[in-house]
Amino acid sequence: MALFGHKKRTDTPAPAAKPAVNPDDIFNTPVRKQKQGGETVYIKENKNDDIAPETVGPAAIDPETIKKKMAALEKELEEQKNKPVVTAADFTAENVGQSEVSAAQDDFEETYRIEHERFLAAHENKAIDSANAEGVEAKITAMVDEVEERAKAREALNADIDQVSQSEVDRKLSELGVAKDVTLDKEYKNIEAVSAKDMSGVEEYIRTELDTRVPPSDDDDIEAVNDQYLAKKTEEFMKQYGDRKKQD
Repeated sequence: MALFGHKKRTDTPAPAAKPAVNPDDIFNTPVRKQKQGGETVYIKENKNDDIAPETVGPAAIDPETIKKKMAALEKELEEQKNKPVVTAADFTAENVGQSEVSAAQDDFEETYRIEHERFLAAHENKAIDSANAEGVEAKITAMVDEVEERAKAREALNADIDQVSQSEVDRKLSELGVAKDVTLDKEYKNIEAVSAKDMSGVEEYIRTELDTRVPPSDDDDIEAVNDQYLAKKTEEFMKQYGDRKKQD
């Protein structure tokens, strides 16, 4: 019974301490630099091929070449610094040599020639053949004759239209008769004339009842304005608005 009588352990073992990490060990780790001239590696495409060396990476640059290029760049920069500042005012007819003008003209003419040849080549229609000058006059004569013949045929064409004689025209016009006289109509004769007495009454009605014009002698309930009041209002208006004619 002693085999199964021991007590179960309740204490948990303490975790192992993590090793301390020094940041300097990470940031101060030297970076592996690639060898100048590339690195030779051995490559085997498949299991049956032999291992073959192959160089990867950039090719080595001669330090002397770098020194020469840097010296040339520094010299060029120094020359650019020492050059005087050139403005548009410096380019006048006096300081431009004849050789520069001739060279510019030659460049322009050469550019124009090239562009002109390119334009002609782009717009050339090779599918159209040039016209044959032989027989052109005879063809034109034949075309003119054909046009004249067609014109004569149109003039001779009657189109089955019979010509009407002048006598027939005169007969048809005589049948039309003259214009109707409206004064002979029965309705027209039944219209009675208006007597002078009735017309005077109509004129009086129009003048007295329909005329809306008011004679100037009538009283329109508008008070008269004396000269003193008119002068006062005129002065107030001129002070507020001024004379518009003088302002214009």
